[in-house]
Amino acid sequence: MNSERVVWLQGDADPQQVGVKNARLAELTNEGIRIPEGFAVTASAYHEFVREARLAPVIAQELRRYRAGRDLVVVAAAIRAAFRDASLPSALTDEILAGYEELGGDGTEVAVRSSPIDPQDDVADKTFLHLRSGADVLAACRRCFASLFSAVAVGNREHRGPDHRGAAMPVTVQRMVRADLGSSGTVRGESTFVRILATWGLGEPCADDPDQYSVHPGARPMIVKHRGAKRTKTVYAGLRGTQAVPTTPQERSGLVLTDNDIQELAGWSVAADKHFKRPMELEWAKDGRCGELYLVEVRRRVMPTVTIFVDGPKQVLVQQPSH
Repeated sequence: MNSERVVWLQGDADPQQVGVKNARLAELTNEGIRIPEGFAVTASAYHEFVREARLAPVIAQELRRYRAGRDLVVVAAAIRAAFRDASLPSALTDEILAGYEELGGDGTEVAVRSSPIDPQDDVADKTFLHLRSGADVLAACRRCFASLFSAVAVGNREHRGPDHRGAAMPVTVQRMVRADLGSSGTVRGESTFVRILATWGLGEPCADDPDQYSVHPGARPMIVKHRGAKRTKTVYAGLRGTQAVPTTPQERSGLVLTDNDIQELAGWSVAADKHFKRPMELEWAKDGRCGELYLVEVRRRVMPTVTIFVDGPKQVLVQQPSH
């Protein structure tokens, strides 16, 4: 059930309508890669909301106040408040609720996230977890729309040359992956092998010594495993937050991933690099209830800075980060 307002994350999708992150995820379903079931509320839906709720005059008025000297933080907060208080158009409400019903409806846990189109806006990701009702999903969509007007995003657009009317914020609604009960990490290609980092619980492995796996893909893949200490893991705390807790002795002494998991993730990495024709980094999560692996984000690899010396003055070639 795709429309101008709601697009399911399967197959090809327009990044100008669903956001860059969503478009990449949807594309990789063509490669047989598993992503959490869900849909995007499109940029067209955002513009319809702004138009029907008559938010454009509010935005323009607050921006005039900013240009006349009012504090940027105050102006941005006033715009976001107007978004949160406005009602979604009835047709958009119906389509979002129909999409949520297709995921299971009331009682089904979903995550709702902002999905920026323009990385230059520098919009911080807005995420709402463990939502279990249609009313909560609708409220989270309004707040994600409003995140387009964070103080940083407004300031960036003003600096580049204001185009606030053309800006838009798609929203993602997906089933929750209970990585807090399972595991999560990253995977990326490294020339002739694939490197996987894995830890218990939520989030990317960081300084807390995750497991590391090196895989040389092929008909008979060779896997090298390094067991990390994994002293803590991040789990959900209440409806919105997270907290770090100690891992159990069994979790510290065991490996996070099975050989089948490792081979599946390595295959995803190879497929993503081939599909996008450049090195990619994948963020994955394993649901502790069903045991399935899911791809939750795909991003371009940030290459390291390379220093080149050429007969005279030092020249530095910097590979700019890409989104």
